[in-house]
Amino acid sequence: MIDINDLKYNKNNEEYNEGYRIVYFYEDGSYSVGEYCKTIEGFMIGFAPSPIMDESEIPPFVSNEDLLNRCLEYDKNAVGAAIYNVDGELIDKIDSKINKEF
Repeated sequence: MIDINDLKYNKNNEEYNEGYRIVYFYEDGSYSVGEYCKTIEGFMIGFAPSPIMDESEIPPFVSNEDLLNRCLEYDKNAVGAAIYNVDGELIDKIDSKINKEF
């Protein structure tokens, strides 16, 4: 179970009242809360080259599944990834291991 305070607050204890967080799950049962964005589509900025010189460098949002697969490619140690609303609602999840729940 994800602690809602992990979703609502960043490391500087700033509160997010609306928006989404990416959560990474690991083999040992632990999780880490990653990026925050006001929109799900906005997470795609993180997959653009840095610095972004033109908006065309931001990959287009295709689907939640595509976004979560990109997250799993980013964190090779994660066995799953999910999108959560900062209010604790699970939006979508993906598991890198077939038939394994996290």
